[in-house]
Amino acid sequence: MEMKLGRTVVSESEIKAMVPRVANEIKQACGDDLKDVLFVGIMKGAYIWMADLLREIGADVQMDYIHVSSYANEQSTGVVTVVKDIQQDVNDRIVILLDEVIDTGLTLQYLKKELLARGARKVLLAVATDKREQIAADDIHADFVGIRVPNEFLVGYGMDYNNHYRNLGYIAVLE
Repeated sequence: MEMKLGRTVVSESEIKAMVPRVANEIKQACGDDLKDVLFVGIMKGAYIWMADLLREIGADVQMDYIHVSSYANEQSTGVVTVVKDIQQDVNDRIVILLDEVIDTGLTLQYLKKELLARGARKVLLAVATDKREQIAADDIHADFVGIRVPNEFLVGYGMDYNNHYRNLGYIAVLE
């Protein structure tokens, strides 16, 4: 079945404006602690967001990756599986998890709990997009949000369909 790109929901210029804003929010929130922060990108989707954001932060920062899976055939399974774990020690460190999107929040909630259990001093969440229409009081809270997007099937800027369209410099609806 061939998929087609629909309307653009976040343009390249909107992305170029949101990245420095979020980088500045992180720098202000972390201050002198920025040297103790470990940035952890959630693969595969976070790679573009992570590269853009860390370059914009402009300081010498430490980073790692974690690859997790909670989807099968574009549907959430409700179970998070770690495919490749981080290599860095998180004990007594501030960890900022980077993801391209928060929708159910399941992955971020699982990883935050896991990293705190491993001894992280604090775990903050920085997402490029938030597609939740309503956020309940007991939902996972993203500390840094690039932009709110519609709750539709989106691709681009790290989001994909069967490993396609991740590298788009904008975010579009997949029809």
